[in-house]
Amino acid sequence: MAEWRFLLDENIDPKAVNYLQKEDIDTEHVRDALWQGARDERDVLPYAQTEQRIVVTSDVTDFGALPDDRHAGIVLLYDDTMPAYRLVSGLLSMIDAYGDREAFDSREELDAWL
Repeated sequence: MAEWRFLLDENIDPKAVNYLQKEDIDTEHVRDALWQGARDERDVLPYAQTEQRIVVTSDVTDFGALPDDRHAGIVLLYDDTMPAYRLVSGLLSMIDAYGDREAFDSREELDAWL
C-alpha cells in the first residue's frame, strides 16, 4: 500500500504539518522542505514529483490547470482563510474515503471534504 505524502504550499498554515504528523501522515511544508519564496514551477513542482508528494495549496490559479504529468497529485483549497485544524480534518476525511494512496485521482478539491 502506498503511503500518503503531502507537501503544504506556502499559503497553507504550517501548523497543519504538526497536526498531520501526529496522525502519522508524512507531511512537509514548503518553507521547511525548500525555502520561503520557493517558485512553484521551478522549485515546488519538481521537488513534489521527485518525492512523490501531493501538493496542498490554495494557489488555484497556478496549480489548478496543471496537466497531470506535471505533478504527483494536487489538493486545491479555495478557502485560503481556513484554519489548520479544519484543513487537516478535510484531508483526513479524504484519506479515509480513498483508503489507499494509489486510489487517489491526481487532483481533488478539499472544500468538498469539509
